[in-house]
Amino acid sequence: MKHARRVAASVFAVLVALAGFTGCMTGQQAVTNAMTQLDKQTGLKIVQIPGTTNQYLGKTHRGYEVLYSAQAGNVWGRYAARLTMGEIGREVGGIMSFLTGSYQSGVGGVAGSPLDRLLSKLIGQPLSVMVILKHKKPDAPRLDVLSSYAVIEPEEKLPQRAKIGFKAGSFYSADEVFAKRLSDNAALMKRMANMRGEYIRVDKDAVTFFWAGSETDYSSMIGDHGGYYKMLNAIMDDLADIADAIPVKP
Repeated sequence: MKHARRVAASVFAVLVALAGFTGCMTGQQAVTNAMTQLDKQTGLKIVQIPGTTNQYLGKTHRGYEVLYSAQAGNVWGRYAARLTMGEIGREVGGIMSFLTGSYQSGVGGVAGSPLDRLLSKLIGQPLSVMVILKHKKPDAPRLDVLSSYAVIEPEEKLPQRAKIGFKAGSFYSADEVFAKRLSDNAALMKRMANMRGEYIRVDKDAVTFFWAGSETDYSSMIGDHGGYYKMLNAIMDDLADIADAIPVKP
């Protein structure tokens, strides 16, 4: 139970630390203030996913359902993480069902799944962040946005289509037209140039942002965006812009 509470509090620990709430506040006061500011600045609120031991934040952003999670340090025990991933896969569906392996067994067959392998890369990283945007466009072609500094990366490499920048990396997709839509979006390209170390994956159900690395790397990315809340809003706008550009078959 104590471990579960530590896992559940991890997202709030990240928020409190990054929002800079310190001093004589109690832990609960700091969390309350951080959540109030986060809601005010980004619209993200606590989202309960039945059967999980972690806490998640979510909202509807530009018409899309968004789910956000952040972790500080090695707070995921492998067993607890597998239980959580299995439940997320069934609840969210789409990419999470595929990544967790729950699409095969229906009972959370996470061990050895793609996300279990990604988790192995996350464990030991000081910080990790995941943002899922459900686009509800089942014909979406696969596309990756991949930084050369990313800790997490796809197991298969798609054709490179367009470069974003030195830190943010490039678009990779078998669908050249889809990738060109994104590279022609000047506002998207300008925002995404502030990324570093990210892996963004588009599949038939979701656009998912993965990031893992050091506090220094994360602080640098926050600085490039002009602040923590601005970065969160930019990430959600990036994912929404990508979802908007997904080709829809007649």
